[in-house]
This record gives sequence, structure tokens and C-alpha cells, in this order.
Amino acid sequence: MILGLFRPIVFIVACAAWVGAALAQAVPSPGSGEPKAFLAKFWEAYTAGEGLAYVVIKDGTGERVYRYGNISRAAARKDPRGFVLFTCASPHIFIVEEVADQADLLNAAVVKAGEPGFAELDAKYISGCHNPFVKSAIPKESKQ
Repeated sequence: MILGLFRPIVFIVACAAWVGAALAQAVPSPGSGEPKAFLAKFWEAYTAGEGLAYVVIKDGTGERVYRYGNISRAAARKDPRGFVLFTCASPHIFIVEEVADQADLLNAAVVKAGEPGFAELDAKYISGCHNPFVKSAIPKESKQ
């Protein structure tokens, strides 16, 4: 039972370690210590706040909804060369130096708890997820 409770935490920590290793192997370009100027607005939104947040990337085929939290936020503050976003099934690493990832991030919007559309994105994310360890980002109201 206890192992089952810790499994999602172990998964997230393992993903963060894997991302750190992947970014460490990337060859940095001159001045890569800071995010590209055109991604600075996304980086600011991504690293601000606390708790779970959603990223919506719109492209020609529709929109993709990703989720991330404090561990991803901390990793981006330490190394701004990449962003870790999660679908229900797996992590996705968006690397600032990759042209395709740049295009995706330029069309991305960060939606945090309490902002308009957060509840709808949470419902959409959860409805398409069949992983029993992935829960809603909206806390249940305590019953009194």
C-alpha cells in the first residue's frame, strides 16, 4: 500500500533526474545560460507560481494539453535550456535550441490554478487519462 502511494513521486523524481542528464549531455551554444529572448515570456510564466499548472500548445492539428509542477519549475530555474511537460503517460522535454520545440513553445500558453480555463483544462487532461496515479489538480473541498 505504501509503495503504491510513493510510486508517482518516484516516477516524477526519476523523470527530473533523466531530464537533468539529458540536458547535461546537450552541447551548450554561446549564451545558452539564459533562455532565448523570444522565449523569455514563456520562461517567466513557466517558472512563476506554485503547484500544478497546464500548458496548452496550439498548432495546425488542434491543441495539446500538458501539465507540470514544482519539480519541473525548479529544473527550469536551474537550467533554462529546456522545459519538462507531462502528458498522462509520459514526460516530454522541450529543448530551447530545437527549432521544432521553439515553434511549439511560441504557440504555448501557461494556465495556473485560479486562472480562467484552469478547471476546463484539468477536466480535459483527466478525462483523457487512464493512469490511476494521475489525479485532478483541483483540490477536493473538505467536507465538514
